[in-house]
Amino acid sequence: MKILITGGNGFLGSRLIRRYEKCFRLYAPGRGRMDITDEEQVMREFHTFGPQAVIHCGAVSDTKACEVDRERSFQINVKGSGNIAQACRSVGAKLIFCSSDQVYSDCEEQYPHGEAKELVPTRTYARQKLEAERICAEINPDTVSLRLSWMYDRNTDLAREHGNLAASLLQHLAAGEKPSYPVFDYRSITNVWEVVDNLECALRLPAGVYNFGSENDKSTYEVASAMARALGAPEGAVLKDHESFAKRPRNLRMDISKIQGYGIRFLTTTDGIEAAFKI
Repeated sequence: MKILITGGNGFLGSRLIRRYEKCFRLYAPGRGRMDITDEEQVMREFHTFGPQAVIHCGAVSDTKACEVDRERSFQINVKGSGNIAQACRSVGAKLIFCSSDQVYSDCEEQYPHGEAKELVPTRTYARQKLEAERICAEINPDTVSLRLSWMYDRNTDLAREHGNLAASLLQHLAAGEKPSYPVFDYRSITNVWEVVDNLECALRLPAGVYNFGSENDKSTYEVASAMARALGAPEGAVLKDHESFAKRPRNLRMDISKIQGYGIRFLTTTDGIEAAFKI
């Protein structure tokens, strides 16, 4: 199978290439080769390579950067995704669009969210991801949108990647620092390699939107504490942040029963940490 991957230099995309480069014929054009905001360039690259499937990881995923420059992030996250969907339709390729659990950021409910929930997010990144889901499905009916959780990997390039909980924690511990994590924040937190391995199964999913990550009933503080213990840190190495989300606890946890119905399995966040760090 010929698969085109956008965002090949990013956190997920780079790992997809490492995992599948010997299994499939991959093409991961860099921005200099294919700027996803350039419709003609995207179409040209797609028709030259002729992918049967596309995994669209390319995005401005830094939520703060999206708030600072909304127009730039819109061009990439929304317009660029529409260009990818249009090119997929043109060559008959299945599209796997990497969305985000951030679409649930304004939900009041404290239980895990299902895909059918009506959403009206207020933050820029969440709005753009939700809009991109809609546009991709509208343009290319053969689109699978995966709402990905916060992902981590113990082994990473700290200078290049942001938002990796495990790597950030390692960096703090190595420097003798005691980082703090919120006790009123609950979200699915997933080993990126579980996502990578399950993406092959996602290629066979029917079109639609799917929560794609670990189930979790622990706060971010509890998850970080579990990671710290797995790394051999003493008790108290991680501090509690009682201020963030105190007035309105955040819940981004996902109900993954839909993908389980297709035989796709993820470890819970707790079990995933035990497996990843071999407790």
